[in-house]
Amino acid sequence: AVMKANYTRIMEPTNGTDFTPEQFSPLNGTDVYLLSKVTPPDGELETIPLKVGIGTFYAGLMAWLGWFFFAIFGGVGLAALPVDLILGFINRPKHMNPEEYAEIKESLQKRVNEMVDMGEKMKEERVQREQLGSDNGGGGWFNREAYKDAREERNRVREFKAAVFLLEEDVTDFTAASERSEKFNPLLPWLGLFAGILSLALSVTWLVQIFIYVIPSPPLHPFLNALFTSLDFFPLFSQFFLFLYTGYLFACAMKGAFKFGLRFVCMDIHPMRPGKTYMSSMMFNLGLVLICALPIVQFCAVAFSTYAQYSTIRQMFLIELEYIPFFSFFWTNNIFIYAFLAIALLTVLYLIICRKRGDDTKTIMKLRDRLTKRS
Repeated sequence: AVMKANYTRIMEPTNGTDFTPEQFSPLNGTDVYLLSKVTPPDGELETIPLKVGIGTFYAGLMAWLGWFFFAIFGGVGLAALPVDLILGFINRPKHMNPEEYAEIKESLQKRVNEMVDMGEKMKEERVQREQLGSDNGGGGWFNREAYKDAREERNRVREFKAAVFLLEEDVTDFTAASERSEKFNPLLPWLGLFAGILSLALSVTWLVQIFIYVIPSPPLHPFLNALFTSLDFFPLFSQFFLFLYTGYLFACAMKGAFKFGLRFVCMDIHPMRPGKTYMSSMMFNLGLVLICALPIVQFCAVAFSTYAQYSTIRQMFLIELEYIPFFSFFWTNNIFIYAFLAIALLTVLYLIICRKRGDDTKTIMKLRDRLTKRS
């Protein structure tokens, strides 16, 4: 902290009135003595060690670990969530004539048959591998070939699950556009379009907030901080928008985990669908929300530090935790925020350049070709 020679002391206001210049008075001898104990004699900056409790340190550790997940999944979801919602409206089920109905039905039947054949081949390969492993006394932990085969099998199973999910989505849309369309609510696509436009606005404003407030030092403009402060005449308004922007980051993290698992085979997909959600998917998404909670709170404390300048959470994350050794390198240099921003921008480029509906069919064909070569 920087201390100066001429100090003034703020006196308490009387009768509930505001502060006035007359209420400032020179410091007395006791105040000057106390300040001399913490003021560097040469006026330079001084490092003041602070002790943090075990709970605060554990919160910093979990926030640091959670940032690795939130930077990836949150960055992907920030770009993918509005795009998927808007594309859901564009590709909404529509009424088909008999020729279109017969063509799409035949295409879906062909895809179903291919998926059944691939499932049978994968099942046969697993049985053969288990029999071969039992004959050789088991693969063991140090058998590189067995480990490689097991890893390839896990990747194929994940690709197969992703292809089955996409096929189920297409069958659902086809059913909604067929003769059983009376079960389909036509307002759902329009609600999805509204949610897509809203999420697009939230994503853009989040990016603007990062570019003009979080990264520059000093910030170029408070932006969302000014919005929240202007709405404080009725606290419910500012709290609603704060909840909206914070909750949107949780939705982005869940969407990003699903999109990441759908495109890359290093993790399983865990979709959340009414009446069709497995308990494992529920627990996975719950764990993802919990592990991303602290980094999201820290990110919001940084992004809205002007609005939350007198809050306890700002003191905890921006004063106590930000300067803990080892962790301070990541947070004072905005390492995770740069990673979050870079992944979001790369996802935008990917969705613009490489986003094609035919990619799903190509993935199924590649999986089928690999299984055919091995058989």
